[in-house]
Amino acid sequence: MKSVGEIISDLTPTLEELEPDRLLYRKKSSTYLLVIFLPLIGIAIAAISLKAAMPFMIGGMIWLVLSVILYQIKAGTIASRYKARYKATIIPQLLKTIDPQLSHAPEQGIPSSAFVESELFKTKPDRYQTEDLIHGIYGKTLLQLAEVNAQQRQTSTDSNGRSRTRYVSYFDGLLLIADFHKHFEGRTFIFPDKAEKTFGGFARFFQKAGGRKETRLIQLENPDFEYQFKVYATDEVEARYILSTSMMQRIAAMQSRFGKDVRIAFKDSRLILTVPHSKPFLEPNTKTAATDPAQIEDMLKDLVFFLDTIEELDLNTRIWTKA
Repeated sequence: MKSVGEIISDLTPTLEELEPDRLLYRKKSSTYLLVIFLPLIGIAIAAISLKAAMPFMIGGMIWLVLSVILYQIKAGTIASRYKARYKATIIPQLLKTIDPQLSHAPEQGIPSSAFVESELFKTKPDRYQTEDLIHGIYGKTLLQLAEVNAQQRQTSTDSNGRSRTRYVSYFDGLLLIADFHKHFEGRTFIFPDKAEKTFGGFARFFQKAGGRKETRLIQLENPDFEYQFKVYATDEVEARYILSTSMMQRIAAMQSRFGKDVRIAFKDSRLILTVPHSKPFLEPNTKTAATDPAQIEDMLKDLVFFLDTIEELDLNTRIWTKA
């Protein structure tokens, strides 16, 4: 792979072409904000002068709501156009330096059906958003990587009997689906073991009831791995075959690198991984100059950070064959 300096040098002409789009957004954004707040100041002065706060307060609230909607439409459209152009031109070139077999589809993602069928979460999303799909072959491994936000609907009722509905994210991060090049007869799941860390061995009694359908809790011989994770599988022999000593070490190292509660499924000849990630993924910052090399470095680091999971779990080593 080229050095970061070489990559930035190659991209500089394209970045310079994108900068006017960003500056246009910044200029228009400032103009629209003045359009919002100057009338509000006038309304406040009039309310004080005429000593009629309530009518002006109502008028001010109506103006604020309408102007914010207008701002989102006008300024938001310009920002979206800049980000879309940035992604369409820059991300494919970054991927090309990592592996030319990879492609980027910014408006596509991994469908909710694949997320649900992974069984990594028991809750089926009431709202589901996905974007920035990276797909293709990395090394020798076919993969899909996308940003995912899964939300659950929650309804509450106040003391007056009025109901309120809100949507709460229960997963916000990246979903990776990679070919494992082995046919699985069963299903194996790895979850962060928060209970073990909190309650020790006493937690195992409750963990036995926490697996997926037709699975049972598997006890492994690696105490460090047992402390960090709990494993459920439909086939204990196959689970031990998949989770070799080296694989457990790799998963533990990956967990340390991410610093998050990763979840892993081995099923349907694939490895499925979820990693919480609240930071925007592959999104250019409109406050940062398009030509700023630090932004390119951060995006490249994010891409390599997650794609390196393939190497970290040794999926490119073809010691496995599908039956």
